[in-house]
Amino acid sequence: MKKLIVIFTAFVLLGFGVKAQQLPLYSQYMMNAFLLNPAIAGSVDYFPVRLTARQQWVGIKGAPSTQAISGHYLFNNMNFGLGGYLFNDKFGPISRTGIQVCGAYHIELAGIKSKLGIGLALKAFQFKFDQSQLVTIETNDPAVNHGIITQVVPDADFGLYLYNSKYFVGMAATQLVQLNLDFGDSAVDKNQIIRHYFATAGYKFSLSDKFELEPSLLFKSTFTTPMQIDFNVKAYYDKSYWLGVSYRSSKDIAIMVGVKFQKFYIGYAFDYTTSHIKDYSNGSHEILIGFNIKEGANKGSSLL
Repeated sequence: MKKLIVIFTAFVLLGFGVKAQQLPLYSQYMMNAFLLNPAIAGSVDYFPVRLTARQQWVGIKGAPSTQAISGHYLFNNMNFGLGGYLFNDKFGPISRTGIQVCGAYHIELAGIKSKLGIGLALKAFQFKFDQSQLVTIETNDPAVNHGIITQVVPDADFGLYLYNSKYFVGMAATQLVQLNLDFGDSAVDKNQIIRHYFATAGYKFSLSDKFELEPSLLFKSTFTTPMQIDFNVKAYYDKSYWLGVSYRSSKDIAIMVGVKFQKFYIGYAFDYTTSHIKDYSNGSHEILIGFNIKEGANKGSSLL
């Protein structure tokens, strides 16, 4: 019975994560879509380094907190991109800390003046369930031993990315292995890492020499949850300032602002939810810091 209660608690937490896509949520993924699709590795002609820090649902104890640092580079003579990132994601007593390495081959499609990236990622992370952070109704509840359960999880992602300087269309499948998490009781069904699917599309309109407008969409889904859609619009001024808004079908609204100075830039996003959770949370905050190594060496600057 003791193990049943512990496993049920973890299952509820994992299930809640699945409903919210189980993977970390990002608001400024338009500025670092590499976190969603390994085929983006090498899609620009410089080395973009990105640091993302997100605190979700401020005001709620144990709310999701995510940090990630990433980078990728294109080897022009081979049309091959290589990249990777480190990540840490925590939600209450459950956390994931890991590393991902990505490789992508980029094919020239001269007929449509575009490139197609085909990417594969291998990753491993430590899944940790810290029972000491569980809050029980009864003090010293014997059903919880306040121990720590850990498991190393190997996994893989696959993606496709069609793009040029004006548009992009991407598809990715993540957590392909769908490994079962073992909480130590063989009599109870294992909790499974769920495969996720992402599809992105966007187009950049040049309104003038200074202004650009980029609407985009993100579709997120699993086979066990309804599809979620993000509707995004970003406006750029002089390729150095941007303002954006995003509406999620999960009833979240995100406002994004940012500024670029030479090869550095910083972005900030504030998320406000219109669902019932707004009664307990003060919103979510996300900061993105970027540095484009070797930017301008070949084709000039870019915000990608």
